[in-house]
Amino acid sequence: MSISTTAITHANDPHIACLELKAQINLQQVSTLIFYCSSSYELDSLAYNINHHFPEHECVGCTTAGEFAAQGYENNSIVVLAYHDSHFAIQTTLVENLTSFNLLDAQKIMNTLKDKMKPKAIAPLATQSFLFSLVDGLASKEEDFLITFDSCSEGLPHFGGSAGDGLNLNKTYVFYNGRFRNSAAIIMLINTVQKFSVFSVDHVKNSLSKLVVTDADPNTRQVFEINGEPAASVYADLLGLDVNDLEHEVFSLHPVAVKIAGNYYIRSIQRVNKDFYSLSFYCAVDIGIVLNEVELLDINQPLLQKLEHIKSSLGKPHVVMGCDCFLRRLEVDSKLQSNETQQIQEQFKLVGFNAYGEHINGLHLNQTFTGVYISQEPYE
Repeated sequence: MSISTTAITHANDPHIACLELKAQINLQQVSTLIFYCSSSYELDSLAYNINHHFPEHECVGCTTAGEFAAQGYENNSIVVLAYHDSHFAIQTTLVENLTSFNLLDAQKIMNTLKDKMKPKAIAPLATQSFLFSLVDGLASKEEDFLITFDSCSEGLPHFGGSAGDGLNLNKTYVFYNGRFRNSAAIIMLINTVQKFSVFSVDHVKNSLSKLVVTDADPNTRQVFEINGEPAASVYADLLGLDVNDLEHEVFSLHPVAVKIAGNYYIRSIQRVNKDFYSLSFYCAVDIGIVLNEVELLDINQPLLQKLEHIKSSLGKPHVVMGCDCFLRRLEVDSKLQSNETQQIQEQFKLVGFNAYGEHINGLHLNQTFTGVYISQEPYE
């Protein structure tokens, strides 16, 4: 017996798209539908049709910078993951305002999630549950939100992703209680009888050179100076490029990272600003931090090795629910590695979306793959 269903549509019309998704899912087996949709859809119309076609189901999701559904990267699609009630219990909640989110809010949300989960849990709550988050990817509040929430998560493994907007960097949304919202986040507590493992993987090899941020605004994640010089010029000179040549593909192939406790964490560049000397980032930056220009490994090998390692411990995958940075997707395309990536997606049944940032246990990351490996085998 299957324990989840993945559905996908490429129909541009939201009404037809919802009809196609509906035909692929046995709605009697599920209570919650998790979806990822291209930002190319007319969102008001999509919200109306979701509410019309799935009135008895809780629908949660977000806009993306791309989708994937076990058969390679997708464009202009909607992907739905429906966990069957016989094997999963899901409790969701909304954080309405990321700007004002505080420790008291975090504790209240965690208490509410647990209290509402207890009567419907199908496995031990403390050991057979994980947390999944979807956050507005342009609110610039992920670090504060994740750190604050993690302090109240009681050690439950937690992963997630930040909503995307293709390559537009305009507006990103999460969907909860019938409508698309920004400056908001969704948290899900998922309880399951299946074996699972929450994980994160990147492909940083080592540091090539060091750069010091000498002027920045941490609130807007904007860096004005590196090594005392205009930030964009320093970065462009490092690569032997003109500032006008700096674009998403360059940022994906030549990332910078901070080193914390021996590990490198990429701080992806979002864009060169209109002043042509400052850089905006997807992750937190501040004056005094050291940015390492890093060398990258083959992008597919660390993910494949991680999944093979989990498989050896937990058995064959039923599904791997993932958040894959959209800059990783750009790198795959730039290096013509889509066939190898697709083979991994098919072999391990990867389902998810390309994110503007990834979440793992209180950390906000870039150019990583975070996810949960759900085994075919039940927990004993």
